[in-house]
Amino acid sequence: MDKFRVYVDAINAKRKKENQAIAKHNEECKTITLNEAQQTLKTVFLKKYKTYSATNYNKEVEVFMEEKGIVLPKKKLHIIKYPTELVFQNILHEYAQQLKQHTKVVQDLGIMDERPLKMLEINSVKIAQLERNGIKSIPVTNETIKNHRKHLIDAGVFFDYTFCGHKRGVKVHLNPEILVVLDLKTEKLTTLENQLVTTRTAKSFGNTKEVTVTQVDNTKIKENVNNNSLEKGTASPDPSFAFYSNTTSQLNDFQTRAAAKTVKVSENLEKLIEDKLTFCNNLAQGVYNNWIPIDIRCLHLEAKQGTISREEFKELHIQEQLKSLAKLYKNSNSKPYFGSWLKAYDLLLQYQFLNPNGHLYHKDLMVDKQQEYRWRINHANKWFTKTGVRPLFPHQYLDPTRTTPKEVGFAYTKKAFLKHKKDIQDRMNTENVIILNAKKRKERINYAKKFDLVIRRFMNNRLSLNDTFDYIKNNLPEQYQTKFTEKLLNYSIKTIKTI
Repeated sequence: MDKFRVYVDAINAKRKKENQAIAKHNEECKTITLNEAQQTLKTVFLKKYKTYSATNYNKEVEVFMEEKGIVLPKKKLHIIKYPTELVFQNILHEYAQQLKQHTKVVQDLGIMDERPLKMLEINSVKIAQLERNGIKSIPVTNETIKNHRKHLIDAGVFFDYTFCGHKRGVKVHLNPEILVVLDLKTEKLTTLENQLVTTRTAKSFGNTKEVTVTQVDNTKIKENVNNNSLEKGTASPDPSFAFYSNTTSQLNDFQTRAAAKTVKVSENLEKLIEDKLTFCNNLAQGVYNNWIPIDIRCLHLEAKQGTISREEFKELHIQEQLKSLAKLYKNSNSKPYFGSWLKAYDLLLQYQFLNPNGHLYHKDLMVDKQQEYRWRINHANKWFTKTGVRPLFPHQYLDPTRTTPKEVGFAYTKKAFLKHKKDIQDRMNTENVIILNAKKRKERINYAKKFDLVIRRFMNNRLSLNDTFDYIKNNLPEQYQTKFTEKLLNYSIKTIKTI
């Protein structure tokens, strides 16, 4: 940290002088008038290099002014402040933990040769979550960590920036002027003379959210990407094509047709509601013995957007329930008389679709209850057909106090319905367990394949030890780290025996 403070102090002193020169340069730029062609070149330059750090941006400005002869303003250099020092301190703590873990693996393998120092892996989320005595070390967000990291890269504290994915963060080396390592073998402080600074050969992935140190020519990238350019044959839009107005008219037309459909459904359902006496008379005459229930989708549509009142909707559901119940008496020798259906109708009006407070259900809940009643009626019909028992008259069968099996009332079918729901839930839970076990099994197989693949690549010298260990640490479960160590030890023992 002492070396860091000395380095930062020197950088800040240098930048303060440079900022004075930059301020003077920018004032001169305000007095210069550019023609149309020069203004176009300036706009293209700003668009191309606007994401660059101040240091790299100013270098590009120097090159541009030398080549084009156009004077452009420069960016003010950032002065590193104390909060950045706190962030660097936490990053350094995380680096110590990474080196400690990596050293343990190397020692377990019995490797005594000098090796390049492992790169620092900076995960902004992990740094922001570091705690000391149960309290966050620095109460900031991961975006703040990223901003400070960019300032440190721009100042040269970090270099050899490598993006490793949004979930893993980035890899960097620390400036040799700052980092000092205690060599436990020699018990001496050493600098980073053996730090790996050669260009990495691993595949590089683009980063859409990070600003890297590497200066990339964006125009060349666009030429290599399969974009929708005019050269590829993509036609430019016809200015006479009024897309938005057309979309709006289509949307209005759709809404109008949907509203008309809802009104029509409400009108058709309203026509099905009959006078109570006429309806009960039709039931007694067997008019509804082969009744086909109303499509449940129509009832749902009415519940959400319809115009029928809740009282009328309740009556519609009661009549629908009695029409479905009529098939129980289709083949019965003793047909229910008019008075029995009338009493059943009044009974349902008295207790059906009411909550304990006596208030009427909402329309959507009525539809849900109607689905339940349909299942219970079908269940009862199957039971009567199977056992040959003659059903009671409607007003007796629908009596809500007949709750025991020997009373043979409709209320007892509630128990069968609850069992049916439980069976469905149990079946779903069983299926979920099977799916979860299958997922875990496939993950284990996939992890084993990845482990074997990375081991083969390491054995064939296609991956370094550091990269192999990092891959296993970040992509495989923890037990594979121990397995990796054991596998390498076994390989070493077999090699020695062969020699």
